[in-house]
Amino acid sequence: MAGRTDLRRRADARRKTAAERGWEYWDERPDLLERWQEAIVGAVPGRSAARFVVSGTLEGRRVTVFDCVDSAPAPLWSRLPRRTVWTVLLVELPEPLPLIAVSRHGLAVDTTVPLLKRMVGERPDRHLCEIGDPAYDEVHVVETTDPEVARQLLTPTVREFADDRAWLQWRVDGDHLCHVRPAATGPLTDDTAASTAELRSLVRLAEFLDQRSGHEPRPAGRPPARTPTAEAPLRTAPHEQDARPCAMSRGNAARTGVFPEGPPPAGFEAWSVDLGAPVVAEPVACAGTVLVSCADGHCHALDAVTGAPRWRFAADSALKRSPALAWGTVFVVGDDGVLHAIGADDGQERWRRRVGRSAAPVVDSGLVYLVHHPAHALRDASRLWALDAATGEPRWQRSLPDGSASGPAVADGRVHVHGAKGELSAFDAASGELLWHRPSGDTQLTCCTPSVADGTVYVGTGRGELHAYDAATGEHRWGSQAAGVIDNTPSVSGPLVLVGDSHGGAYACWAESGKPYWHIPSRYGASSVAIGGTEGWFVSGKAGVGLFKVSLTAGAVLRRYLLDGSGTAPVLADGVVHIGTGKGTLLALDARTGRKPARGRRRMRV
Repeated sequence: MAGRTDLRRRADARRKTAAERGWEYWDERPDLLERWQEAIVGAVPGRSAARFVVSGTLEGRRVTVFDCVDSAPAPLWSRLPRRTVWTVLLVELPEPLPLIAVSRHGLAVDTTVPLLKRMVGERPDRHLCEIGDPAYDEVHVVETTDPEVARQLLTPTVREFADDRAWLQWRVDGDHLCHVRPAATGPLTDDTAASTAELRSLVRLAEFLDQRSGHEPRPAGRPPARTPTAEAPLRTAPHEQDARPCAMSRGNAARTGVFPEGPPPAGFEAWSVDLGAPVVAEPVACAGTVLVSCADGHCHALDAVTGAPRWRFAADSALKRSPALAWGTVFVVGDDGVLHAIGADDGQERWRRRVGRSAAPVVDSGLVYLVHHPAHALRDASRLWALDAATGEPRWQRSLPDGSASGPAVADGRVHVHGAKGELSAFDAASGELLWHRPSGDTQLTCCTPSVADGTVYVGTGRGELHAYDAATGEHRWGSQAAGVIDNTPSVSGPLVLVGDSHGGAYACWAESGKPYWHIPSRYGASSVAIGGTEGWFVSGKAGVGLFKVSLTAGAVLRRYLLDGSGTAPVLADGVVHIGTGKGTLLALDARTGRKPARGRRRMRV
């Protein structure tokens, strides 16, 4: 439970936020607690207080954040009073609306949801609203004072957007949209970044509600997406007019993990920069630029030779997927399910489109491909998107046979998608036609994005199996067993397939038969392998803080490097290894020597 020190730190953080943004701060506001007491499930009237209140304008709307602090009597053995804390986030609406309280339940649906629905029905002033969508009504309880208005507002867009968040409950109540986080029973941390991201998502949800209620959305404080004009038309087929290089997660659209060889650029010296926020997705390096996504919502473009910043783009939510670069445009998808298209030269947003929480994008032949990740991958269905890279307009969209927690791989005119239960599907890249589907009886979650090379699809499973399938027919070719879960994308180089698992280490097997070639054991597992020529790089070690260089032919470790935090999968470009860490560091090493940055070039601040 939160103690006095935690509360003091929370107060200091909120005061700092208010000062930096020009917002108002109150240490306590009883009127807020009186207004929102009903929304805070579990708070006991009479012993709660609305504390650490900040209020101001965010993207054109009035927003408020406060903590409901509930002080319970201390047990005899405790020296501090126990305190449970709920954080309440509010976004003002342009006009009052009837009460619509939505809660989502992923566990114990058979017992919890019917019980809550019965409780709602017992209240004389409230109604239970079911919208007629069986999948939605099965796991959601909608309490309202006006069922007709609730059905009008709960459009597919609103439902999809809200369910892509980590929200368990939200409500429209009068002139506010409200979200209450689950009670924090442990030590409090600085929630500034998380609150900002959630508020931006709530603002976006409020815009959807405005559109449905007939009210004009307020400006969001960001320039509108670029639209075609006679003076500056958008290209409809960038792949036909622009020969600039492409790069994306795992090196290419087929996800093979193979990167071009070559010496480092003239004048290159190893460097590292401090980006100020965790890097959880592998960077992308191409044409002298390194692109990296950060958990604070910023996408950075850095000079690959010096580490100097070129531009920084601020999204509305955390960026935890790798960007993709193609035809002078950077594509990156945020936790709020918005895909951003950013100019690679200037960092300015060209267009954005809501696609739902998705895997890292893949770009090929003028299209951007994304796989939507549902809130419950083992239960809910997924979607495969194909968007026009120049405009963001959908070319086609297909429902997948099962849920997915991985991304697509594109090769030879086919898009290959791996389901959460191990099912594998192939679609025509141009039309979206289902070419073949291979079912699976797996019950363990599978998060491995496939890779495709020489007409073969390689994919790992939650049971630690590596499989090879014919890319044209889906016919199974072979299977090989590892020690741990294989969630990392296999890498393919010539006759070898390389893969890292969760607690066995790194493996190499023959692509033709699946027979083992070498194994570098590690009880901490290994990341995907980045391949450059006859050498590979991967991350392993306790907490993922070891960077290893290995010989692909001998299976021997050539060099080790200690990172300052958990590392992403490494990438190679122009003889340089790039890797991000959970400490917010982006590191660039000479792939030949692996030397550390000189003292003056360590953790330069961007």
